[in-house]
Amino acid sequence: MRIGIDLDGTVTDPKSCFLYMNESLGYSIDYHRATEYELHTYTTMEQHEFWKFMIEEGHEEAIYRRSLPHSDVLDVLWELKQQHHLHYVTARSEAVRPVTEEWITQHRLPLDSLVMTGSHDKINVVKDLSLELFMEDRYENAISIHEETSIPVLLFDAPYNRKTLPEGVTRISTWCEAHHHVEQLEKKIVLQQR
Repeated sequence: MRIGIDLDGTVTDPKSCFLYMNESLGYSIDYHRATEYELHTYTTMEQHEFWKFMIEEGHEEAIYRRSLPHSDVLDVLWELKQQHHLHYVTARSEAVRPVTEEWITQHRLPLDSLVMTGSHDKINVVKDLSLELFMEDRYENAISIHEETSIPVLLFDAPYNRKTLPEGVTRISTWCEAHHHVEQLEKKIVLQQR
């Protein structure tokens, strides 16, 4: 099976960005009450102004460099890699490819490809790679990917994505749950092919 996997908040611990903002930028965001995905909403800046500041001051790369891996992600991804193709699909831009590849190597994560979209629109990549399952933490991405491609999506639970989900998008909390869902989907595909 060809599996698409988001990086930030999916492979990385979703608390990482909030911890960085609190420690390095002096904010006091309570992750457990963080209802917005977009980091600029916790500042007085507009989105473009916030990311200009983050990029020019080196904070974007610092966040990515200091992000922590999600619990159990390493073991589960290596298990999945034995039978599946793993494609990381991230909204990060090509400008941060070196730090992203360095982080993946540092944490010894398996991959078949790394696609940097530079935007939250991942639908064309999902289609181009003929992905059969996607793992994501951004609510809007999960919904649009499922609606536009009909593939199942696993949404990693976070305070900022707790909205009603349509059938075909499943909320999960751990990488062990993700592994279980992949196994179930694989069995279903095998049965359909008989």
